[in-house]
Amino acid sequence: MRKATFALGLAITGLLAFGAEWVATNVNPREGRGWPRSSPRVDFASDVLPTLASRCFRCHGGVREMAGLNLSDEVRVTTPLKSGNVAIQPSNPAQSELLARIVSNDPDRRMPPDGAPLEPADVRMIERWIAEGAEWGTHWAFRPRTDPAVPENAAPVRAESLESWPRTETDRFILARLSQAKLIPAPEADRETLARRVALDLTGVPPDEALRAAFLADTRPDAYEHFVEALLANPAYGERFARIWLDLARYADTQGYEKDDQRDIWAWRDWVIDAFNADMPYDMFAVRLLAGDQLPDATDEDRLATAFHRNTLTNTEGGTDDEEFRMAAVFDRVSTTWQSFLGVTFQCVQCHGHPYDPIAHREYYGFLAYLNQTEDADRGDDAPRMEVHRRGMKSSVPVLRELVGDARRKTNLLVRGSLKSPAEEVAPTLPAMLVGRDVAAPADRLGMARWLASRDNPLFARVAANRAWETLFGRGIVETSEDFGVMGSGASDQALLDHLAGVLIARDFSMKALLREIVTSATYRQSSVPSAEALARDPDNRLWSRAPRLRLEAESIRDTALAVSGLLSRKLGGPPVMPPQPEGVWQVVYSGSAWTTSVGEDRYRRAIYTFLRRSSPYPSFLAFDATSRETCTVRRIRTNTPLAALVMLNDPVYLEAAQALAVLARGEADDAVAVRSMLERALGRTALREEVARLATLVGAERARYAGRDDLARTLAGRAAEGSTDLARDAALVAAANVILNLDDFLTRS
Repeated sequence: MRKATFALGLAITGLLAFGAEWVATNVNPREGRGWPRSSPRVDFASDVLPTLASRCFRCHGGVREMAGLNLSDEVRVTTPLKSGNVAIQPSNPAQSELLARIVSNDPDRRMPPDGAPLEPADVRMIERWIAEGAEWGTHWAFRPRTDPAVPENAAPVRAESLESWPRTETDRFILARLSQAKLIPAPEADRETLARRVALDLTGVPPDEALRAAFLADTRPDAYEHFVEALLANPAYGERFARIWLDLARYADTQGYEKDDQRDIWAWRDWVIDAFNADMPYDMFAVRLLAGDQLPDATDEDRLATAFHRNTLTNTEGGTDDEEFRMAAVFDRVSTTWQSFLGVTFQCVQCHGHPYDPIAHREYYGFLAYLNQTEDADRGDDAPRMEVHRRGMKSSVPVLRELVGDARRKTNLLVRGSLKSPAEEVAPTLPAMLVGRDVAAPADRLGMARWLASRDNPLFARVAANRAWETLFGRGIVETSEDFGVMGSGASDQALLDHLAGVLIARDFSMKALLREIVTSATYRQSSVPSAEALARDPDNRLWSRAPRLRLEAESIRDTALAVSGLLSRKLGGPPVMPPQPEGVWQVVYSGSAWTTSVGEDRYRRAIYTFLRRSSPYPSFLAFDATSRETCTVRRIRTNTPLAALVMLNDPVYLEAAQALAVLARGEADDAVAVRSMLERALGRTALREEVARLATLVGAERARYAGRDDLARTLAGRAAEGSTDLARDAALVAAANVILNLDDFLTRS
C-alpha cells in the first residue's frame, strides 16, 4: 500500500512539474510515463553526468559520501544503502530514491537541500535514463578515441564557392560549424602577417630578414608550405616548444623552499630542446621522460631524460624529515605525470576519492606505487646523478634510478593523505576508468610509461593535440587544458579534437607533422579582422571564424625585441645565463649566491636560458605571466596590467634593444625614412603613413629637447652614442624606438 501511494504521489508531482507536454507525448510501455517516441536514448555522460556533477557530487561524490551515497560510483548507486533504499533501480524510476528526492516538495527530503531545485528538463532526463535501464556511461574524454567522419561539402550559406576553401581535413570540421552558424571564414591574411605569425608560433621569434624576403618574393603556389618547412627545421623551433615543457616539468635552476640552493640540471633542458628539434616521436618522448632508465640497453641520453622527475622541489634545510619531503616529491611526480600527459586533476585523489571523476582513493596509491621505487634521498647532494658531456661542457645531472631487491619499498594507502595514517599495502595498478577492470596492471614504471603513451590510452593523444592547438590559437579545443574531466570546460568540437589526435597517431606521433597540419590549414591562415556577422554570432571566436590576436608570451616578447634590434644570440644550449635585472631582487640568506650579470653574447641569449630562481624568478617575465615553476603549470593565463607597460618602458633589456634598433636606422638622413625602417623591422609589415608621420614628429620634438644637453642625450642613446655625430638625434631615435617596442602590434601576434 505504501509503495502504491508513493508511486501515485510521484506521478502527480511529475504532472504538476512538467506540464501538459508530458501527458501529450507517446507513453513508454514500461512505466506508464511518456516522452516523444522519436527521442534518442539518453546518454549518461553527456545528458545526466553534468547535472549530477554540478548539483550532487559535492555531497555525494568522492569527497563526501553523505548517507553512504557516492553518485560517481556505478556500483554504489545500485547497492542498497543503510536505510534500505536504493538510489537507482534500473528500469524502475518509481523505486529509485534519487528520483523521489529530487522531485519531493518535502523540505526535509528534497535534494539538493540548498538552492534551487533541478530544472524540470534535467529531472525528465534523469527519469528517462533510469527508465531506459540506467546504463552507465563514461565521460567523453575517458572513452576510446575513434576517427570521426570528415564533413563533406560543408559550405556556409551564400558561399558555395567556399567548397574549395579547405586546405586540410581540419578545415572541413571548422567549416561545418561555421556553416551551422551561417558564417563564412575570414579572408586569408596577407603574406607579411602570415610570415610573422607562423614564425612566432613555431620558433618564438620573427623570421630573419633573408628568410622573410625569400618568402615574400616566392611565386610558387606552395611558397607558404616551403616557408613552414624552413621554420620547422630551424633550431629555434626546439627552443620554442621546449619552453612549454619547462613549465610542465617545473624546471628551475634552484631547488626551492626557503634555502633554494642552486642545482645543476640545465643538461636536461638541452635534452628537451634537442628532442623537439629531432622530432622525437611524442610517445617515445613520454616514455623516456618517465622511464628512460629502464629501457633495454638504456643509453646515457635515455637516463638523462628521467631528470624530468628530478625537477621536483628539494628541501636541504637542517632539521627536516627526509621521508616527509621524499614523499612530497613523489606526490608531486604523480600529479605532474597526470597533468602534463593526461590532463586530469589526479592530485585530488591523494586524500580522498576524486570529487567528480571516477577515480578511487585506492587507485591513486596504486599509481603512486610505480613512482615510489626510485633512489631519492631528500638531500640534493645524495641524489643519484650522472655525468653529462654536451657541446663541450660538463654537467652532473640528478636522474631517476630504480631500487632493486630488498631495497624496494612497500606502498601503503594513506588515509586522508597523511603519512601518519598508513593503511593497507597497495600494489602497482592503473585506474580502471582508463584501462577497464579486467586489464592486467603493468609490472613496473616502464610498463606504466608505455601504457600511458600508448594508442589505446584515450587521453594521451587528445591532450597532446589540444596543447598543440592551444599553443597556436591561444585557447585549446578543451579550454581547461589542465582538466579534461567532468568539471572541465569540455571540448568545443570533440570531433575536431579526435581528428587532430588521429593525425598525431597516424603520423607516428610526430609533433612536427601535427603542427604542419594545423599551420598550413586555411583556418590558421585567416585574417584576425572579424566581419560584423562574426562579431555578432561568434564574439569570442569560439567557432574560429577568424585568426586570434594574442599577446606574445613573456619569453617571446624579450626574444623578439632582441631579434629585431639585432642583439639576439643564436647560441644553443649550455649553462643558464643572467641578463640584466633590477638591483636588490635577489635576497639570498643561506649562501653567497648573487646575480652576476652576464657579459658578451650571453647577455643576449634566448629567454629559455635565463637563470630561474624559484624564490625570486626573473621579474620582467613575471610581469608577463611567467611562473616560478614550483609546480607543474599546464596553462598560463594572459593578463594585462600597468606593470607590464612599465617593464617595456624601463627594463634595461628593452632600453638596450631600443638603442640597438636606433643604431640600425640612424644611417638614414631623413627622420621619416629612419622611423619607417625601425617600424618595418620591428613589426614585420609595411609601415602606415600615419604611423610614420606621428613618429617622425616625435623624433623632431625629442631632438629639440635634447639639443645642447649632450650628457642627458648620451645617457638615453647608450650604444647609439658610440661614434655619434648628432647626440640629440640619436637620443630622439632611441625614444622613437622605445615607443615602437611598446606598440600593440609589436606585443601582439595577429
